[in-house]
Amino acid sequence: MRFGIHMPQKGGFARNVQRAAEIGCQSLQIFIGNPTGWNPPQLDSGEAESRRQMLHEHGIYPLVVHSAYLINLAAKNEEFYHKSRRLLQRTMENAQLLGSPYVVLHVGSHGGRGYREGMELFISTLEAEMPNWPSGVELLLENTAGGGTSLGGTFISVGNILKALGSDAPLGVCLDTAHAWAAGYDLSTPEGIKRAMDELCEHVGMERVKVIHANDTATPRGSHRDRHSHLGEGSIGEEGFTAFFQYPWPEDIPVILETPEMGSCWDAINMERLRFYAGEQGSKR
Repeated sequence: MRFGIHMPQKGGFARNVQRAAEIGCQSLQIFIGNPTGWNPPQLDSGEAESRRQMLHEHGIYPLVVHSAYLINLAAKNEEFYHKSRRLLQRTMENAQLLGSPYVVLHVGSHGGRGYREGMELFISTLEAEMPNWPSGVELLLENTAGGGTSLGGTFISVGNILKALGSDAPLGVCLDTAHAWAAGYDLSTPEGIKRAMDELCEHVGMERVKVIHANDTATPRGSHRDRHSHLGEGSIGEEGFTAFFQYPWPEDIPVILETPEMGSCWDAINMERLRFYAGEQGSKR
């Protein structure tokens, strides 16, 4: 596994890459531009090449791009829907410029149009957009906390999207542990993890899981509320993460921390805990 953090934007790209390397990051996740805005920067080829070279020098790969939170391919609001399609396309293009193989996307919300209608729109939109995406970039669907008008709160629902679009579609999955817990999956015990992984294998297929977001959670299981905690200090806890990382994950899968207070001393603490739970040598703070 290749451990990393979601890199904060404050401080600039070069400074944050250096800092990430100093705490032992092997991969990184970033936003390209404002995560709550509709207009990502248009990267020029020179700046993109400089960033690629910087990551290469520090042995940090793969770079994972997280799409803006506003993107919702099942939005009921027509303006938001069309803006979402345009922003996703720009994000995919910028990811290719940076040499990133993955763009992570929240499955989204039907916004009141109805679950079936929302899923149908989400799937048909992906089908229409995929031919426009640059080669070498895969869209990863991130499971959600579920509840309300959310889509993608179960592994079954995520698997249904993948099956509808076929095995050749440039799609994969980003598994978020905090979201899975909030959706009702018990990741705090070996028995619960086995049940969750069995469902993931059956309906998604482990070969489609390309990135893991390793986050503890401050909410009760099944709460449908997304509140991340530092590793080992939330409801999943030490036993849960130790058991989770005993699962036979691919050797090179990126494991990204999205824990609170990113950009602070907590990054190094959570990285150390992550390695400890994954069975690497060292002590846990």
